[in-house]
Amino acid sequence: MAKNVYPRKQLKVVVHPASMVLTVCVTLLVVFSAGALIALNWTHSAIQAETERLRQEAADIQYANVLLEEKTARLDSIQSIQEIAREELGLYDSRTVVIQPQS
Repeated sequence: MAKNVYPRKQLKVVVHPASMVLTVCVTLLVVFSAGALIALNWTHSAIQAETERLRQEAADIQYANVLLEEKTARLDSIQSIQEIAREELGLYDSRTVVIQPQS
């Protein structure tokens, strides 16, 4: 059995120095990319903060809605309406005499 023998050639690697234009272009590309990543990170953080603020605002509004629904449910009777008028609006029945001490 005969082996195939191929002659080996020696490879020579030659590195040419890059031109100044290529060096400047690559440097600008790296700087621009880094700046773009920083801006993207900053924008992402701002969006996350705004999202959290809006979630908190939504939770506050939902809580206020629950309170208003409870208050609306209490408006079924005249006594409840009169109580709200006295406590929140300072209104009294025309037959009521209010005496307030002077401070």
